[in-house]
Amino acid sequence: MLRILSLLFLLMLLANPAWAKIYMYVDAEGRKGATDRREAIPPGAKVTSVVDMGGGADSFSAPKKSGGGKTSVRTPTPAHFPRIDSGTQQKRDDVRRTILEEEMQSERKNLEQARRNLAGAERPLAGENAASPAYLARLKQWRDTVQNHERNLAAIQKELNTAR
Repeated sequence: MLRILSLLFLLMLLANPAWAKIYMYVDAEGRKGATDRREAIPPGAKVTSVVDMGGGADSFSAPKKSGGGKTSVRTPTPAHFPRIDSGTQQKRDDVRRTILEEEMQSERKNLEQARRNLAGAERPLAGENAASPAYLARLKQWRDTVQNHERNLAAIQKELNTAR
């Protein structure tokens, strides 16, 4: 029995754990890849992370960034992706802004109309009291409509603020 335990202990000492680093990269055309040899990374590729399979436990490390702690990762644009010149993009941005401003005007008109309708709906109809279900449902509908138009205006304004 002692012999078997000694042999088992000796085999455990001789067993070598696998030590490897796996390099994850993105090549110049935006394709992702992985290799265990640093020299096998294609020229122009950017290493995105290194998985270190050694030291007794698996560990993961990303490449160090020197951008003041920012961790945004830019994906390169593929070479075959269509390019747009700045003049064309400026025209598109201007059209977008014009459309958003027209939407803003239209939504303001709709909001004013909904507010007028709400003001009219706040008066109970003939033979109706303020606690009747029909009155409360009508009032809720117009309040919801006003809130919907207000949310739309806020969303359009947010889009206008982010428009170039």
